[in-house]
Amino acid sequence: MTRARTITIGENEAGQRLDRFLRKLLTDVSLSAIYRLVRTRQVVLNGRKARPEQRLELGQVLTFFEAAEEKHLQPKLRREPPGGRSSRRDFRVVFEDPSLLAVNKAPGVLVHAGDRGTERDTLIDQVTAWLLEQSERPEAGNLREFVKPSPTFAPSLVHRIDRQTSGIVLIGKTLPVTQALASAIKHREIAKSYVALAVGGLPQREGTIAVPIARHEDAKGRRRKVETGHGQRAVTNYRVLSQRGQYTLVELDLVTGRTHQIRAHLAHVGAPLAGDDEYGSREHNRHATQRLGLSRQFLHAARVQLTHPQSGEALDLVAPLWPDLQECLRRAGFAPDDLPSWLRDATDQPPKGSHRE
Repeated sequence: MTRARTITIGENEAGQRLDRFLRKLLTDVSLSAIYRLVRTRQVVLNGRKARPEQRLELGQVLTFFEAAEEKHLQPKLRREPPGGRSSRRDFRVVFEDPSLLAVNKAPGVLVHAGDRGTERDTLIDQVTAWLLEQSERPEAGNLREFVKPSPTFAPSLVHRIDRQTSGIVLIGKTLPVTQALASAIKHREIAKSYVALAVGGLPQREGTIAVPIARHEDAKGRRRKVETGHGQRAVTNYRVLSQRGQYTLVELDLVTGRTHQIRAHLAHVGAPLAGDDEYGSREHNRHATQRLGLSRQFLHAARVQLTHPQSGEALDLVAPLWPDLQECLRRAGFAPDDLPSWLRDATDQPPKGSHRE
C-alpha cells in the first residue's frame, strides 16, 4: 500500500502559489523537479491533481506520496540551532497569545544571529525552543497548532534592540501578524518608549533631538558606530524624570528608529548613556562601574503601545527594569518614585513566564 504524508494549509501558507510554497519547503529540489512532482501527481491538493500556479487555500490538504517523500522530502519543520535546541531562557514573558509574543530581553543577549550565523543561543533561538516546549506539553491543547512552526515559517522578530539593551522585543508567531506588525513599525504606528540613565544634563526638561544619523561600515563590512549631523532623518523626544549629581534619568520616545539612535543622540547633546563603551567616556564609565555597579549601558526598552493586528485590541505592554538597573538607580540616589508610574507599577509586579537562569 502506498504511504503518504500530509500537510494542512494554515494561515501562514494560504494565498501562496503552490510552486513557490514547494520551493520553500523543498530547499534541495530544483524547480524543474518540483514541476515534475506535481505533473506526475506525487504531490496533490485535496486528493486531486494540482497546477503549479494554483493558489493555496486555508484548510486544504497537501499530500506527498511515498516516491516524493523518500526521494525529495527533507523539510526542516522545526527551527533548531546547531547542536540542538537552546536551553537558555534569558527573557521574561510580557504578553502572549496564539499569534503574538512580547518578551523582556535580558542584557547581553543578541536578538538574532549575524550575517555569518555564528552566534548561538540568540533570543530567537531561545524563544523558538521555549515555544516548542509549550506546544509539546499534553495540556497545551489547541496551542500546539499555533506555535508549531509551519513548513515555511518559524517565530520571527518584528524589530531588534542592541545586545546590551534590555527590554521589550515583539515576536510574531504567525506570518500574517509578523507582516502586519512589520508594516505598522514601518508606518510608525507602534509607539516605543525607553528609559535611560545619562551622564550630564539635557538641554531642557522636555524636548526633541532632531539630528540626522549616518551609519558606516569598515572595509570588511563590519558596522562602526554611527555619526550624527548627516545621513538619515532621526528624531527622539525626551523627558527628564530626575537628576542626582551628574546623572540624569530620562524617558525617551522614538519617532524614528535608526541604528543606535538614542545612544548617538544623547552623546550628541553632551549627555551620553552611562556605561556606553562606544559613545560615552572611559572615565565616566569607570565611575558607573565602581560606584553604581553598572556593567553595561543603561538603556531599557520599557514600553510598547500598539493595536493588535488580529484582534484589534489596544495593547500597552511594559517591561519591568532588570535587577542590575534597579540596583544602579538605588546606588545613584534615585527613588522608585523617580520612575514613570507605569514603569514603577510594572517593576513592583512579580515576573511572568520564563526568567534568566
